[in-house]
Amino acid sequence: MDPHEALGAGIVAGLALALPLGAIGILLLQEGASRGLVGGVPAALAVAVVDVLYCAAAVSVGAAAAPLIASWSPWPGVIGGVALLAIATRGFVRAARPGAIDVGADMRRPRSRHRFLLFFGLTALNPATLLYFTALVAGQGAAPSPAGGVLFVAGVGLASATWQLVLVLTGALVGRRAGPRLARVTPLAGNAAVATLGVVMLAGAWSASGS
Repeated sequence: MDPHEALGAGIVAGLALALPLGAIGILLLQEGASRGLVGGVPAALAVAVVDVLYCAAAVSVGAAAAPLIASWSPWPGVIGGVALLAIATRGFVRAARPGAIDVGADMRRPRSRHRFLLFFGLTALNPATLLYFTALVAGQGAAPSPAGGVLFVAGVGLASATWQLVLVLTGALVGRRAGPRLARVTPLAGNAAVATLGVVMLAGAWSASGS
């Protein structure tokens, strides 16, 4: 695989992973809506960093990582599901408070430096990302050259960061233009989706523990 092919393959792999809208994507939309584009950038970059680290691990150790990751089951799913339910519950409580639709108040809160760690942890709780990249690398047959591996990882990072920032930007635009009614409904819908995904994750972990 030449350098251009490696970079292109990484971009395609990164987009294929990032484009399906899951719990993290919904949370990024909410992050942009409540904190604005600048306030949501740390969260978007945190997700991309985890994708890059998992991809780099897959390129470096390949299939050797798969049995180790599989042995962690079902705990990542349990922790991730509980975390999503906790976030959704907190979101419901905040939405029910008087004045909860003041988007500007969220953007003024000096807690943005903690958002990176929060989203980094939430994204890292999904080891399926590492298994996804491991399967891709194994499917290529021969291991990529060092330069090809670096470019593949760079392509993944570029694609992931771009898409996560698009989600934050979309959320920021919606939050800025939302009227009072939409501003009330949007957090409720988003938190309901996050709670549903948390339940699904817990159900999957329960199923995995019983198999």
